[in-house]
Amino acid sequence: MTRKSLILPALIAFTFLTPAMAHAEEQAPAAKTETPAKVDLRNSEDGPPPGPIKDWIDAENALIDPLSDKDKESFLLLRMKYAYISAIRVAEHDIGNAVKSCGEKNPAIKGTMEARFKQWQDAVNPILETADKTLEREIKNQKVVDPDKAKNVLRLHKAAYEYGEKQTTKTPITTQDACEDLLDSMDDTEDHMISLLQDTLLPESVIRKRSDENEKAEKAEASKMPAPGSQSVPKDFGKKAD
Repeated sequence: MTRKSLILPALIAFTFLTPAMAHAEEQAPAAKTETPAKVDLRNSEDGPPPGPIKDWIDAENALIDPLSDKDKESFLLLRMKYAYISAIRVAEHDIGNAVKSCGEKNPAIKGTMEARFKQWQDAVNPILETADKTLEREIKNQKVVDPDKAKNVLRLHKAAYEYGEKQTTKTPITTQDACEDLLDSMDDTEDHMISLLQDTLLPESVIRKRSDENEKAEKAEASKMPAPGSQSVPKDFGKKAD
């Protein structure tokens, strides 16, 4: 399947968005994400061990194997949106825990942190709810796969995600410096979450159009690069400093 870049910016590291063990092939550069390919996490001939990850992989591959490349991309785009929305809910939960632990250990900034987190939630949650409802409609109205089967795959995806989350020990921050850094970072994370959620609201046609434009721009930029081996070596390259 052609791996076209999607205009769903990876403003958050993908290891944060989805456990690495469940999405090893969906890692992406900081400026973009790529259309996720069919899930294939086989580390041996037998594939992943029985459990939530294997259940999800098997169900998703069974669902999309009969589809054309274009239809596979359509479903995998829906799954990517679902993963992003789910991950932002996890992020909100984790930030909330950090704010709570900071308040317990640093009473002087407790009120400030709680107030800022409330502002963060008030800004992010309405768009998060809209993204949820929009994705629900997209799943219901799409004609690529049976909606109920699609929802089942997404439920299994969530179970695999939660399984991956349990493999990571999260220790809430407590030092004053770390808590102040978290407070300072809330402006950036708020903007990034909102931007990411707004992009999940884009219809597939817009995403594909932007993807094509981005791909053309990348090819045009690549065509301007010197051919391999044509770069001249600076005269002082490797020269020992005086």
